[in-house]
Amino acid sequence: MLHSFASDCHCHSSCSPDGKHPAEAMLARAKELGLYAVTLTDHCECNEYEKKYRERALRAWQAMDAVQAPAGLRFYRGIELGQPLQDLPGAQEAVSRFDYDFVIGSLHNLRGREDFYYLDARALSAGELDAVLGEYWDQLLEMIDWGGFDALGHLTYPLRYIQGEQGVAADLAPHGEKIDQTLGALIQKGIALEVNTSGLRQKLGETMPGLELLRRYRRLGGELVTLGSDAHCTEDLGAGIDQGMELLKAAGFNQFVVYEKRRPVWLPLE
Repeated sequence: MLHSFASDCHCHSSCSPDGKHPAEAMLARAKELGLYAVTLTDHCECNEYEKKYRERALRAWQAMDAVQAPAGLRFYRGIELGQPLQDLPGAQEAVSRFDYDFVIGSLHNLRGREDFYYLDARALSAGELDAVLGEYWDQLLEMIDWGGFDALGHLTYPLRYIQGEQGVAADLAPHGEKIDQTLGALIQKGIALEVNTSGLRQKLGETMPGLELLRRYRRLGGELVTLGSDAHCTEDLGAGIDQGMELLKAAGFNQFVVYEKRRPVWLPLE
């Protein structure tokens, strides 16, 4: 890594359904890369908590609790809560069961719909697409108002598929007010904004969110930012973190945070 404090605070082990490698392998790779800190954040999709993820979350915690981090690597134990308001009691139970260092809140699908991965934006009119994005901002605002997580994961996640995979241009200009409300709500609640670097290695070609929204967040007074590769295998661990740190500098930041025992630890972007 090019930065002394390069840290990856969003990655998945084989305890996630789409993860490939066990916790031990992810930590060994983090040490090999020279990461300062790594946080494992296996999936807990709350809309399927009772059916699938209560047991998965237990297995993920047991795996993290059993593993020993290599000397010199700071290892934090986390969880990614997907759609927490789609089963709020399940989300609250998931977070309270174990002593996590870090909780990411993410929105992978709207209520009553499948993951954005399955959305065919090419079949939607411009008005229909705007309506979908409008629902996305509204449901994010509900999540933030609840506030039971430390960082908002991959803001603009729908664009990964709408623009990146399907090549459909999504105009965010009509959503400017909702975007500012979302960023302002994060600031008011003391919830961090994640810079998710997975888009750099995907067809989207930019972080989630990108530079423009990071600058917007900073202008509004945002300070809390985290970095995560969203790796699901050792090969992607740490990918884009150095670029993400430079992007944060370009957006006007000089610090970022990692979380330990649910509290931010400030680190320089050097």
